[in-house]
Amino acid sequence: MDNKVLITGASKGLGYYLAHYFFKKGYSLVLHGRDLKRLNKLKDELNSKDRDIEIFNCELNDEVEITKLASFAFRKNVKILINNAGMICPGKSLENLSNDEINMMINTNLKAPILLSKYLLSNLSDIININSMIGLEPREKRTLYSASKFGLRGFSESLKLESKDLNILDVYPTNIKTWKERKNAMDVEEVIEKIYQSFISKEKKLIIDGRKSK
Repeated sequence: MDNKVLITGASKGLGYYLAHYFFKKGYSLVLHGRDLKRLNKLKDELNSKDRDIEIFNCELNDEVEITKLASFAFRKNVKILINNAGMICPGKSLENLSNDEINMMINTNLKAPILLSKYLLSNLSDIININSMIGLEPREKRTLYSASKFGLRGFSESLKLESKDLNILDVYPTNIKTWKERKNAMDVEEVIEKIYQSFISKEKKLIIDGRKSK
């Protein structure tokens, strides 16, 4: 398979499982993460002899680093961009958020996906944006996180209107069990299977709500 996938935030969490799944399906990979040790471990786990697996270690809070990652991915002819990396919700009221927290959240959750999409646009066939149910449903003490996820939704929906030949899938999940101790969360393998099936079916939106009905 010629299609190469860039997965941001691949060193842990959902990105780690996405890397394993797309590799199993025959894709070549560019794996981004902040933890070089974890990235190298993941590459060793995949142990590819017939496909390219590249790693790129950088901070998505830094515009210069985002540009370097995009240039690397462009040279490697990445066709599928999975914007997975993101900062988790700090669960603070607006008055208790520092300016550094605001900048880091917006840069990582919103600015990085926008810039990566922009820089790679001419090469891409598909984008998968891993959003959150918070991107659809605002909650108390989620002002900053909601801003980043609502922003990503707005960006993506508008880009769909501009780029008719580019398939963009927005994924809105509730909590996912990406570590064993996490409670009230969906099975990660089931989530990834749903994401992949929506991706190959060229769907535009996927809502995965694992909350129990009242």
